[in-house]
This record gives sequence, C-alpha cells and structure tokens, in this order.
Amino acid sequence: MVINAEGESCLCDFTFDFYWQHQGSRLDPDTVITGSFTRRDMVEALRRGDAVTIRGDVGGRLGSSLGVDLASFGGTGGPIESTGSIAVDGDVGPRMGISMIRGSIYVSGKVAEPLGNVVEVESDRTGYRKYVSITEVLERSGQVISPNRHVERGLVLNDGLLRETLAARNRSKRALRVEGDTGMSAGILMSAGLLEIRGDASRNAGVLMRGGRLVVSGDCGDFTAAEMRGGEIFVAGHAGGYICAKMTGGAVYAPKGKPISPAKAQPLKGDEFALVSKVVGVNSFQAMMYKKFCP
Repeated sequence: MVINAEGESCLCDFTFDFYWQHQGSRLDPDTVITGSFTRRDMVEALRRGDAVTIRGDVGGRLGSSLGVDLASFGGTGGPIESTGSIAVDGDVGPRMGISMIRGSIYVSGKVAEPLGNVVEVESDRTGYRKYVSITEVLERSGQVISPNRHVERGLVLNDGLLRETLAARNRSKRALRVEGDTGMSAGILMSAGLLEIRGDASRNAGVLMRGGRLVVSGDCGDFTAAEMRGGEIFVAGHAGGYICAKMTGGAVYAPKGKPISPAKAQPLKGDEFALVSKVVGVNSFQAMMYKKFCP
C-alpha cells in the first residue's frame, strides 16, 4: 500500500483519534487520503502484517497504538504480533508511536518531539532510521542506538529526547530508566516492571496503571494516577493536582499532592517508611514527610 501524504495527522492511527470518544466528529476513518485508500484501509493492512509506504511529510500521531488489539473496538487489549511496518519518505510530526507496542516505523527524514513510546534501533533498510516500541524492546531486547543502552535489568534512555506514553502496556518485569524528563502518560496501562524517571514527568503519569512501579525523582504534572487500578507510584517532589482521580487500586507515595475524593492523604505506617527510604533514596527523617495517597 502506497500513500501520498500532504501533512495529514493520525495516519495509521489504530485509535482513529480515539474514535470511541468522538464518534466521527473529529475524524472519519473512511475518508480517502489518497487514491482509494482510507485511514481504515491503512490500519487493516498493518493488522494483517502488510507494509504501508507513505510518500511525503506526515503530521502528528503517526502509528498511534500501533500493534494494539484495542479493547475499545472489541479486541483483547493485547499485542497484534503480526503487525506490519510503516515507511515514511519524508518528515514526521510529533507524537509518533504514541502507546505503540508492536510493528516498526521507518523514517527517511526528521521526527519531531515529543516522540511516543518508540526508540531507534539498528536499521535494516538503507536510507531510513528504524523505530520500534520501547515496550517490545523491554520484552524482547533489540539493538538500540547509543547513547541508549541495555543494562542487566533492562534499558536506559539517555538520548535526551522527550517521549510520551513511555512503557505503555508493559507486561515485562524488566526496568526502564530515563535520564531526564518525560512527557504525558508515562506508564500508561503498564502492569509490571519498573519505570524510573530521573527528572520530571508531565501530566497523567501512571494513568490506568495496573501494576508495577513508577518512580519519579522530580515533580509530576496534574492527574497523576488517574484511573489507577494497581501498582505503586513514588514521587520525590510534588505529585501534582487532581491526583488519584477515579483511582480504584494501588498507591501514590509523595511528600506533596492534591488528591480528588474519595482518595485522600494518609500517614505512612510500619514498613512503608523503610519502603519509601529504599525506593526514593531518602533517609528515615525525610521519609516522615511523605504521605500515602489512595482511596
């Protein structure tokens, strides 16, 4: 499948810009982009394992939720292992590969920040850089490009690029460490493993988290732990406003934060002081300043 693009956004977007929310008011999946191909045609081709080639520059959210069998469309919520590849002969706008978990994206031009849940790996195609899902790299390894590197427990991102939806839907027990800040929705829907952010995290950190551990050495934006179902979030700075909205499980440990009822701030108890000291790296006196936020 070959597409001639002119800067369109949401190409190869498995969510169709979250169609279940807008029901076509923002985007019609069956609008023809070029020739006789629609956005739905692109997604169906990728689900079958086919390749989609895009000639020209594309806008934002290329390959959003690429490789996800979305529950909102009646799927399992898990990966589509046979997901195909996207190749772009041109530049790509921001948020490429948001919440992506399978497939690959080849780009001949520039990729704007923030990126999505993607990392560059060694390319097998001349003239193109290759990107795959960070979640898939955690599960299966892969030859990432320096200065990013594999370590014994997982993966370290040290390239200074801002990314959103890091570790989306991660089920691996391995660790991902980010040397710097992250964009929105870090740890979204993750159910296992460790995501360590040595910087600040933007809004919606830990949204829909089901398990695992998220550690932020700086501050978080608003809506941390929104709709959280399980796991633990540790924030060394301010956890943000409107935290724990619609939270049903898990816990947030932070010295500061403004929760939404029925979640509330509670004093630490028993072994929780030692847990905070160990995870965040503070002494026992500093741990006394922390609170536990949960329903």
